[in-house]
Amino acid sequence: MRKYILATHGKMAGGMQSTLEMIAGEQENLTCINAYTDECKDPMPVFQKVIADCKPEDDIVIMTDLLGGSVNNNAMALIENDHVHVVTGINLPAIISLVMSDEETPTVEAVKEAIESAREMLQYCNELPLNPQEEEEDF
Repeated sequence: MRKYILATHGKMAGGMQSTLEMIAGEQENLTCINAYTDECKDPMPVFQKVIADCKPEDDIVIMTDLLGGSVNNNAMALIENDHVHVVTGINLPAIISLVMSDEETPTVEAVKEAIESAREMLQYCNELPLNPQEEEEDF
C-alpha cells in the first residue's frame, strides 16, 4: 500500500488537500502537514510517525513544495529508507496523478508519471489557441 504525505510551508498543503478531495473524494492514505504554523511547528515528528505507523512493505510518498526548503530538507533526511520517496515542486496535477495512480504500478513509475503529467499541465496560456478545438491534441 502507498501512503502519501503532502507537506508545505504555511497552509498550502491544506488548500491543496481541500481541492484534491473536492475533485477525487476523501483520501484516507493522505496526511497533510501545514508546516511552521500553529498546528505544526516542525514537520519531522509527523513524517516519523507516518513512517512508524506503516507496514514494512508500504511505500511512503512525501510531496513537498520547494526544493531546498526546510520542509524538503527534512523529508530528504528520510530517503535512506528504501520505502520513502520524496517529490518536490509539487502542484495539483502531480498530486492528483499520484493519489489516483494504480496501486499495482510500482511507486517509482507512478512518481515519474506524475512528474511528467505535472510538466505537461504547466503552460503559458497566452500561446495556446483561443479555440481549443482548433488543436488536434486534447488537453
